Amino acid sequence: MGFPSGEVAIVGVYTTEQAQNHTRGGFDLEREALTGALADAGLTLADVDGIATTRPVSEVPGSYDPLYFWAEQLGRRPLRYLGSGLPAAALGKAATAVAAGLCDTFVLVHGKSGTKINPAKAGLPTSAPRVGAWSETIHGASRASWYAAWARRYMHEFGVTSEGLAQVAVDARHHATLNPASIMGRKGEITIDDVVNSRMIASPLHLLDCALDSDGGYAIVLTTTVRARDLRARPVQILGAGEGVYIDYYLNLPCPLFPPEGGAVRAAANTAFGLAGIGRHEIDVAGLYDCFTITLLRDLEEMGFCELGEAAAFVKDGNTRLGGAMPTNTDGGCLSNSHNGHPGGMHVIEVVRQLRGEVTPRRQVPNARLGVALSQGMSVMGGAGVLVMGVE
Repeated sequence: MGFPSGEVAIVGVYTTEQAQNHTRGGFDLEREALTGALADAGLTLADVDGIATTRPVSEVPGSYDPLYFWAEQLGRRPLRYLGSGLPAAALGKAATAVAAGLCDTFVLVHGKSGTKINPAKAGLPTSAPRVGAWSETIHGASRASWYAAWARRYMHEFGVTSEGLAQVAVDARHHATLNPASIMGRKGEITIDDVVNSRMIASPLHLLDCALDSDGGYAIVLTTTVRARDLRARPVQILGAGEGVYIDYYLNLPCPLFPPEGGAVRAAANTAFGLAGIGRHEIDVAGLYDCFTITLLRDLEEMGFCELGEAAAFVKDGNTRLGGAMPTNTDGGCLSNSHNGHPGGMHVIEVVRQLRGEVTPRRQVPNARLGVALSQGMSVMGGAGVLVMGVE
């Protein structure tokens, strides 16, 4: 059996309120998201027989594992678990499972509240061992310092300036101002000067080069395309999917740092586009992981939308902005909408809403029919999932 291109569709999506300090717990956010996405599809809890969560264990030590929690909440029925920490990858696997008849209705659910990504806010254990055996913090590193080193080398090799990075943040904020649900949109537009004059976090990355550390939940529902045609929402078909892994786990780096053959994102993208049978130039709207401004530039290159070293010019020319050739992160992305721990599902949901024609008019990409979403971890080298979607 090959990949079931077009045989499975996303039929329900939902996002909770995104906030920088939620007063509600992760399970509560998951419950709202799950029931909301099912209502969007016109389905009920009784229809669900496949599930994945992005939290392998609860953020509260000693409390219920989320999978057992949801098995109980869904009527103590055995559920088929189709997990992956990368939402786009999980959805690709789930599409194969649904098409094969392993489950009929699959839900990916995520909720994050209280846990902090920022090491300055997360706190440290009071006794040894303070970090795990595979933790970059053991030698004083953090996500920001790793991406900063990556950005500095990229700038050196390809002549990209801080202003070139900043354009990514400026575009993200512009899109967020058109998204009433975004965290940062209400704060208004920013300029390149605002970005490069914001507080330095890890040179060359400034505060506004960095994603939010926020809370929130979401859920996504899949079923067969045949069944989807009788449901409430316009089905968004899964045309192709890919997953890739490589060496970089914030503990080692390839040499050269930007290998021409690429890393995990390149592998996942090549697989997804190959299975979908469409070209990069056909994509109308994209949702690409953007934990830092440098990340989006490298994503564009690794995904094959431009050549190595050309992404800053690609962005400067307006290609990723609304009205451009391929509007990207039209909800504001991780930089200005929300980074709720595992935000890859948010990128999928925004693309789904664009393909359905459901977003606010000023944010809508006209006649959008094909979209792509990227979930990522451990930089573009380490782990990636790519999902190509379309509407009839």
